[in-house]
Amino acid sequence: PPPRARPGPRPARSAGAMPPRRRTNSKDVLVQQLSLDLNQGVAQPKQYGIALVGLGRSGNFHLTSIKNLPEVTALKWAVDVDEGRAKSIASDMGCKWSTSLEEPLADPAVDIVIIASTTDTHFPFIMKSLTAKKAVFAEKPISHEVHEVQQACDLALKNNLPFVCGYQRRCDTNFRTLKQHLDSGAVGELKMLKSCSRDNPVPPMEYLRTSGGIFQDMLIHDFDMQEWLSGGQVPESVMAYGHCYDPEIAKMNDIDMVAVLIKYSSGLMASIDTCRDAAYGYDQRVEAFGSKGMLTAKNEMTSSVELATADGHLMPPAKWSFPERYNHAYMVELSEFIALVKAGLDSEAHALEQKEMMRHPRIVKTAWASELSWKLGRQVLLSEDLDALQRQVDGGEPAAKKCKPA
Repeated sequence: PPPRARPGPRPARSAGAMPPRRRTNSKDVLVQQLSLDLNQGVAQPKQYGIALVGLGRSGNFHLTSIKNLPEVTALKWAVDVDEGRAKSIASDMGCKWSTSLEEPLADPAVDIVIIASTTDTHFPFIMKSLTAKKAVFAEKPISHEVHEVQQACDLALKNNLPFVCGYQRRCDTNFRTLKQHLDSGAVGELKMLKSCSRDNPVPPMEYLRTSGGIFQDMLIHDFDMQEWLSGGQVPESVMAYGHCYDPEIAKMNDIDMVAVLIKYSSGLMASIDTCRDAAYGYDQRVEAFGSKGMLTAKNEMTSSVELATADGHLMPPAKWSFPERYNHAYMVELSEFIALVKAGLDSEAHALEQKEMMRHPRIVKTAWASELSWKLGRQVLLSEDLDALQRQVDGGEPAAKKCKPA
């Protein structure tokens, strides 16, 4: 056959030029304005009173963010079931402490409740806080049950309150840049999304026992990313394969490595590979392939310095774990939530966030369907009766038998 004609010359552009940035959420503008007001000393900003619920690993990220935003945040209550921990934080921060939510929710000085407690407590704490008419920022998950997630979103809408469930990857600089280029049409029609998510080190077994399992705890971040990057497309079907290498995790009827293939009605396909550990460090990558090209968000290293000698090239190591990888993203999350609350209930940002909120039941349903796919060993359509499939799984062979350590 004759050789394929080479495409004509491309329009000239400056080296390294990328498509113009496009804002995807008016919160970006609000955060910039909030920062500008603080830097220029424009009027004394309101200081929002915060009750921080849960003072463990996640709670400490938010505590650091609160400390770094003293002009607009003030910790009023430190809440934790560990009385000693609550007292210690309260002493350091000059605030009140409690082992329950009742007093903080009754305090008119509390404008915002940040929920970073154990995952099995999120739903009741969210419902209590929304009922008390407080703005709520909660770590994921809202719940592992789709109907409970729907209840929480419905209550936030009914009471017209700011309610955000934190998926910190949406606040990461690299992923936001990738999203901006996708929205600009840089790769044309989106055909394939790939994400790689490998944790490090293996989380504590105590945490894993209440985490809800790898699908609801880990992969749910990837399902949220795919919803975001695809522009809100809803999966049509999922197929999941998994294996368990760690015998302690196998005892929990859970697995530690998963691959998922997702199909959408538009023709878009998405794949996820995830593992509870990676010997070389924390690994998070995304690839978006389209009709005009490809976008790649590479893994973050400890530096960008590469040493080249006669012996070869020496690359820097990957960041060790998610606290190092997403330290900045946690700060951005809280800054944007404060900006959202500051914007008011009649703002465009509030209306957009209420619309975004309704994705949460879909994401949890996708995670549930994927887990059922692994347990049943077949493709699951999102249109199927998942409750009926769950009963089939519960009445059949226990998942532990499908999760044999290597």
